[in-house]
Amino acid sequence: MRPPSTTTPPPTAHKLRRGLALCVLALGLGGSMTGHGASAAPERPAAGTDVDETRSVVQRSRAPADCLSVVLEGVTVLLDRSELSRQASAKPTAWKTEAERMALIEGRRAAALLQAATPAKDGQTTCHQVTQTLDGEDQFVVLAHLERGAAAVLPAGSRQPVPAVAIRYLAQRCGPTCGRGHIMVSVPGQPRPFLVADWWAS
Repeated sequence: MRPPSTTTPPPTAHKLRRGLALCVLALGLGGSMTGHGASAAPERPAAGTDVDETRSVVQRSRAPADCLSVVLEGVTVLLDRSELSRQASAKPTAWKTEAERMALIEGRRAAALLQAATPAKDGQTTCHQVTQTLDGEDQFVVLAHLERGAAAVLPAGSRQPVPAVAIRYLAQRCGPTCGRGHIMVSVPGQPRPFLVADWWAS
């Protein structure tokens, strides 16, 4: 890795806007899904710092009765549609507190992912499938479920969900306006992650 320059040029307006946006998303992801489903999202390592931490997170042992299916790098992630629907319908129309703001953001994200899903065409499963490429907002919904163990995860060619996934928080700060963090989710024993999400940037 190339060492940082001793003279750092002033950040451009574009970099400042992008860094601010990713920092806001990092804060939003940290507080996401609280109060929904079986448990709240666990606390992450502090954003904006050097970190390399991997956690094993136990997931659902069976598919939800009414599920939403997302395939990422050959790995199928099953989410509970009824939980997503509750989250979407519970979002406030306006917000005055940080908790209400986050509920509004998470509700909109859940609603968008539900709208992107279509019923399976084979008639043999109740899972609704998301076949389009996930954008950043969709990824955050899936990641939040994985972080709190609310998904069923099936490797390629398997009908049995894995007991747990590995979630790695990897970030490096190289200066006041230099640094980046990612969150990577993988099936233990597989060579690469099936989900990589931006965490923060400066």
